[in-house]
Amino acid sequence: MSPRFASGLCLARSLIGAIRIGAILSGMILIGAIATCAESVAAPVQTEHVRVALISEKNALVPGQRAWLGLRLVHEPHWHTYWINPGDSGLPTKLAWHLPAYLQADEIAWPTPQRFDVGTLSNFGYSGKALLPVALEVAPTAKRGSIAHVSVDAKWLVCREQCIPGKATLKLSLPIAATAVTHSRWQHVFAAARAAQPLPSAWSGSARLAGDRIEVALSGADLPSTDQLDAFVVQRQVVGYERPRARRDGDSVTFDFARSEYFSAPPAALDLLIVDGGRAGEAARSVTVPFAGAEAGSPRH
Repeated sequence: MSPRFASGLCLARSLIGAIRIGAILSGMILIGAIATCAESVAAPVQTEHVRVALISEKNALVPGQRAWLGLRLVHEPHWHTYWINPGDSGLPTKLAWHLPAYLQADEIAWPTPQRFDVGTLSNFGYSGKALLPVALEVAPTAKRGSIAHVSVDAKWLVCREQCIPGKATLKLSLPIAATAVTHSRWQHVFAAARAAQPLPSAWSGSARLAGDRIEVALSGADLPSTDQLDAFVVQRQVVGYERPRARRDGDSVTFDFARSEYFSAPPAALDLLIVDGGRAGEAARSVTVPFAGAEAGSPRH
């Protein structure tokens, strides 16, 4: 091989190497730009008495894996929005999703609510900073390197002594990638929402109509003391919403609710959250009990 040819071959190889390195660097820059653009659309929307934002726990969606998004609500002091059962008044927050075919949103994973007593009314919901988490199922067919454009129409009612309806369309764009990293900014927000999720219990029991009252009897291990117990019923227009009376009888606890003035027929079952106010930081427990006297085929809600 002549020195001139060898020198030319070496130069060609160097140029090819430089082009490859340049292409890799350009690809890295392009990916970084895509990620930056994807994150830039998740801006909060300020409405009357509450700021809302659609946030993602991680910086990307991974094909075949579950992701978590959330509607973040930052309420002004003394204002609140509502749980799935708002209580005596109010409306639960609603989400209508607009997603690519390879994404599917679950229902809101409702955190344990607070109780708000306004005069003679008892309402259930959230104040301060709250997150309504939603699981997003990503199909294995989602194409890596593409961008998923996610949009949700959110509607809520924010109340103090008066109530104001609010709505916003929130958009988020996330890359489809082989891996995803948790956003440090939102990590504690999703962790707090998970800590506020009720835990399923192994308790058993039943509900029954007793005149103008509804009694729910629970039995099982680790039932809390009755000193500061509260209970929230998922189904609407079954029980009254003031705090129920609780009494212990041996290894069982009975909750005594007022019957709702709108009660018409017993549902097939009652879904309850039991909150022990005497144990700060302890998660609520969930339990489902059959309703005695319910006809076969009665709806749950």
